[in-house]
Amino acid sequence: MKTFGESERRCEATFLNAGPFWHAYTSGKNTPLLFAEEADFAFVMNVIARAKLEYQDVVILAFEVMNNHFHFVLCAQEAQVSPFWDSIRKRLKRYYPDIVYADLSYKRIDSLNSLRNNIAYTHRNGYVANPDHTPFSYPWGTGRYYFLDAPAGVPYSTVSDRESRAMFRSRTPEMPDDWLVTHFGTTRTESSQPLGYISPASYCALRFGMAMFRDAHHYYSAVSKNVEAYSGLAAEIDDGEFLTDTEMFSQISNILRNQYQGLSLRNLSRAQKFDLARTLRYEFRSSNDQIRRLLALTKYDIDAIFPLTAGK
Repeated sequence: MKTFGESERRCEATFLNAGPFWHAYTSGKNTPLLFAEEADFAFVMNVIARAKLEYQDVVILAFEVMNNHFHFVLCAQEAQVSPFWDSIRKRLKRYYPDIVYADLSYKRIDSLNSLRNNIAYTHRNGYVANPDHTPFSYPWGTGRYYFLDAPAGVPYSTVSDRESRAMFRSRTPEMPDDWLVTHFGTTRTESSQPLGYISPASYCALRFGMAMFRDAHHYYSAVSKNVEAYSGLAAEIDDGEFLTDTEMFSQISNILRNQYQGLSLRNLSRAQKFDLARTLRYEFRSSNDQIRRLLALTKYDIDAIFPLTAGK
């Protein structure tokens, strides 16, 4: 077993011998709902796989697809980041015309600790957006693959032309025969509409991404506990809500203990609740609905405090 210092030096060497690294993302604030059904997400996963095959020098360490935005952690030359995204957006535009509003932003990642935070933050996105999942079960990205067994799949070479056309919504593309197709939502028959998608394990640098963490325990801790780092990162990229209700309630408990002499929520005055609501919005980027749920305020109250995000 490696010591802490040995493991950290190995991670640092892996980071320094590669790069440059980027966090590329689209805004969830300015883009309407794009993907709602499982078939939508499966198709997007296949489009990403196809773009990766087209831009082979773009190394994907991590990514997640949400219903109206994307997060990628990439190792690539800067000149390739935008064309990689343009390839994805071009293929999605025919079926999801509002994708034109999803402009890509990207920021360079200059330290190992920042890279770790960006990977963990990316993998948390689906978990925060969809309470039916954990960071380790959300299927539309790489989060379910880090330090876990990859879901079973079948080689792309065994997929029929009919299935392939349904997967990519186009003529049968040339894809590597050994890439795995996973998650068939229906039986694989000629009459079915398969929900198969190319497994990210086939085209993403998962081992490379995992090598940035000392071990599985280190990664799980980063995903589940590094709240303060995610707060700063969310503010830096102007991202939306990033903590679950349970995580946010823990932050509220800390605030009550440190700023309100340990009072319970039910004993706060109306004015104090309004002040707390502003703290949740401006320090933790909570949505109107999340603040309403946690502080037991009415929708009218919250929308009056934050009118620009009323109904969002």
